[in-house]
Amino acid sequence: MNGEAMIRPGVAAPALAPLLGAEVLRDQGGVRYHELRARSLVGRCSSPNVPFDWTANPFRGCAMGCRYCYAAYTHDYLGRDGASDFHSVVYVKAGGGEETARRLAAAARRGELVALGTATDPYQPGEAAARATRRFLETAAGLRRLRLTVTTKGALVLRDLDLLLRIHERSTLSLSVSLISPDASLLRRIEPWAPPPHVRLEVLRRLVGAGLDAGLAVAPILPGLTDGEADIDSLLEQAAAVGVRRMSWRPLFLRSPTREKYLDWLGRDCPQLLSAYLRAYEGRSHLAGAYPIRLRTLVERLRTRHGLVDEVFGRCGRPRAGRAAQLSLFACPDPP
Repeated sequence: MNGEAMIRPGVAAPALAPLLGAEVLRDQGGVRYHELRARSLVGRCSSPNVPFDWTANPFRGCAMGCRYCYAAYTHDYLGRDGASDFHSVVYVKAGGGEETARRLAAAARRGELVALGTATDPYQPGEAAARATRRFLETAAGLRRLRLTVTTKGALVLRDLDLLLRIHERSTLSLSVSLISPDASLLRRIEPWAPPPHVRLEVLRRLVGAGLDAGLAVAPILPGLTDGEADIDSLLEQAAAVGVRRMSWRPLFLRSPTREKYLDWLGRDCPQLLSAYLRAYEGRSHLAGAYPIRLRTLVERLRTRHGLVDEVFGRCGRPRAGRAAQLSLFACPDPP
């Protein structure tokens, strides 16, 4: 049975229903937090389109509020409306420590890459109280030869410098701070609860200063909003100034229900772009045309100008043969 067949509106998937906590753990900033009892925080990833083997997401749902977040559909499996609840009803994974440790140890033995923060931000606001991400890192810090990559927008990552440094000493650790524009006023509309650009740049400065391998993730680049040369040039210049030496990037990917939610917001906030987006994304989630070639040429030129190494999104340590090139298939249409 495929995933779509398992989704019934308002009904949790059979395997997940018994694990959902009905009681509200806390109500903070308009976000309700529930418990989700988990067998493990680490799950196998079999998709050929990503460069990692295992994913770790201590949360289901994300309070950062990013308009473009592709993972909203995952709330449908919980019996929630992904379009309306993904950013306001967050599930905190509890338990599963023994199985998490077993899977991480297996990944370390095989040299397989574990990616933390692929669907939800591990340092979203609820982590301050939940400490679910910190518990995961405590387990990872007890291993050797683990390959771990962490992606976040959250400044709370600095709280865990002690664990990150221990993992760095024993294993291969790569961190990416996601920042798509240096324009704070624009990001306040697109990522309403994420830290502003200057905070994320300071996080990068402190991670690099601590000796950690930390890079910039410009993901996603939004056609007509964050794809201007001056915008990208300024962002890369500021990242290089705080010591960043590598970057990854990808253009916007839209699938339901994120597609409908994003386009609804665009129609209200940037109506002049809506018709172009509707044409560009008609019948597709990944976009095609001349635009991706021009965008790649632009990014490569600016990356070279600022001395940054281009990196496949999510790669850490040795690349896996035959898989790293897959992400180059992301594409966008002619810009709005």
